[in-house]
Amino acid sequence: MKKFSLKTVVIACAATALVGCGDSETNITEIAPTPASIDDGHDHELGKGRLVIAAADQAVVHIFDLEDNSLVESLTITNPAEYLYASPENRYAVAVQRSFDLVEFIDGGVWQELHGDHYDQHLDTPELTSFSLNDVKPTHYVPRGDKAIVFFDGNKETGVNAGLSLLSDESISAEKVIAEHHFDTYMHGTAEIRGEFILTTLRDSNAESSLPEQVVLLEVHGDHFHQEQVFETTCPALHGSFQTETHIAFACDDGVLAIEQQGNVFTAHKIDNPTDMPEGVRISSLKGSEESNIMIGSSRAGFFLVDLALQNIAPFNWQQKESLTSVTYGFDGHHEHMLILDNEGHLNLFSAENNWQFENRIQVFETLAEDAKPLIVASKAHELIYIINGQEVTTVDLHDGAVVNHFDLDFAPGKAAWLGVAGEEEHEH
Repeated sequence: MKKFSLKTVVIACAATALVGCGDSETNITEIAPTPASIDDGHDHELGKGRLVIAAADQAVVHIFDLEDNSLVESLTITNPAEYLYASPENRYAVAVQRSFDLVEFIDGGVWQELHGDHYDQHLDTPELTSFSLNDVKPTHYVPRGDKAIVFFDGNKETGVNAGLSLLSDESISAEKVIAEHHFDTYMHGTAEIRGEFILTTLRDSNAESSLPEQVVLLEVHGDHFHQEQVFETTCPALHGSFQTETHIAFACDDGVLAIEQQGNVFTAHKIDNPTDMPEGVRISSLKGSEESNIMIGSSRAGFFLVDLALQNIAPFNWQQKESLTSVTYGFDGHHEHMLILDNEGHLNLFSAENNWQFENRIQVFETLAEDAKPLIVASKAHELIYIINGQEVTTVDLHDGAVVNHFDLDFAPGKAAWLGVAGEEEHEH
């Protein structure tokens, strides 16, 4: 059973802390919440927001003001954060401490309040909230619109079953979950939110693998869920998911399970791996744009294009020359572009609107260390991204195609998240 703890003391500290967990994150295209229309009698532009960076291996997070890159606050959390995410409407940092069965929430201090016919923007001092989730192995965090799922894997050795919690910024403020669900076994699962429905995973309790092999449809009923449908089409070793306006997809060992929604009717079909897929290679992560029917599948052998309309999977040959390799990748704030940072220090942009065709290549670094593990964090207010490489944060303006700023850190960084008031998408599709 989930427990919620209240902390009465918030300790501020300027130390260092945090580590991330690679591809276990499942990112969903976020539908921007109510766009900011800030009007308090002056002609203000939307603020740049704040960048929250957890320090590696220490239980501290640092919050920076992106207007001038100054440190706003350093906060101590209970344990080092292994993942760090933004809440669905970007007010809170979600500090997932998987190894310690704990999720904590930090109020970043940037939010907007409806005031008559306009919104007022607030810039408050960040603080660790008294709300937390205590359940076993919180791993996948899946935002969608104004809600998000936290999936808890459970534990094979201790016999604790998996579960999930549905959250929103409003429920975090109210120190409660919207609804929760408990499974009858442990699993390394995930979930996708579709309005009042949740598509999540099922695992045979007698199976050897901790990975699920089926998808189940749940419907929200108050503070819990009712099971509506189990899809017969299986998805062996399911890991990774994504969704578009019409489809929900799950990555399987043998291909991709695509589920189409028409009203309250969900229909599943399998898109098989290509026959020339290298042995031992499978798509383990799905990402993309909600407005494109072509998803990006990543594997240890490279990227693939998963075409939901044509129902096929093909290699994504993104390189402009053969010597290029991907160091890291991500998306802009509205998932209009895929961003691949290559081994020559250039950022490659691919347009979702044009089926992920190459659009631009921006030089960000003169050189990259062979062991570099940079992190891309996107603003949802402007066409800016922040690349954390070593102890330097570099700002890239995607519209101008240029590096526009950078600042140094005096600690070893781990995971990071952008917090602030999201803006409207700047492009028509």
